[in-house]
Amino acid sequence: MNQEYLKGIHSEMCSREAIIFQATENNIISFLKNSLFAERSEIRTLDGKRFLTTIKGKWIDICPDRIYLEEKLKPLILAVKEGRKMLLPLKQIKVEQLEGYRPPIPDWNYFFWLGCSDEEYENFRKQQKPKTVMYEAFGEKFPIQLKVDKYSMTGNLAIEMVNWKHRYPSSWAALTVDLNEVCEKDCSYVDTNHHGRKILSWIIENGLGEVTGQRNRSGYCTYEKIRFYPEKLKDCDPEGYQRYKIKFEET
Repeated sequence: MNQEYLKGIHSEMCSREAIIFQATENNIISFLKNSLFAERSEIRTLDGKRFLTTIKGKWIDICPDRIYLEEKLKPLILAVKEGRKMLLPLKQIKVEQLEGYRPPIPDWNYFFWLGCSDEEYENFRKQQKPKTVMYEAFGEKFPIQLKVDKYSMTGNLAIEMVNWKHRYPSSWAALTVDLNEVCEKDCSYVDTNHHGRKILSWIIENGLGEVTGQRNRSGYCTYEKIRFYPEKLKDCDPEGYQRYKIKFEET
């Protein structure tokens, strides 16, 4: 377990009341002991990634870090239950004391609760952060990765936006839409219905492509066709673009 600090929360607390503490076995078990009568409890990293969960009357329900669980936590729990070990009082740390602190990416599978296997998580941890393009929304800037694929029905270029703001991938939105028209190579309609017309400026300003002037309607919405620059798509997602190119040439 590679965290310096953790925070605990249970079902009788609101999120603002989370207790922050140093990530020691004593503090973890102290929090769990104090929370035994809550319906549910969780210990997370400071940026909200789950470390372990528990349910009423049970010290630990799920902890994906099996080595830490078996070698550190379970022996201490047993010693406390048998009276061989006294826990030190849990010392809470104030949020202000950790201003600017950024926790490392966990070395345990915090995607476990989403059905991710340990092997899949290890592959994720080893991968390098991809090339991203900054996108501004909601008063913030987000590093967006462009994932290239093709639509199964038409073979048209499909581009997905993936957010890397928190140093791991989370789906943002589809950049393109598939309409009832087969487009030329490297062309696709952009989802201006979802993103607004500002997305066209973002594409142009970042050198991703150019507006063709062609439009298509679907329902009440009108979409702009963009000719994306292949070299830029290759730069963003080499493998994805190669797969798209091969499939396009086969059709």
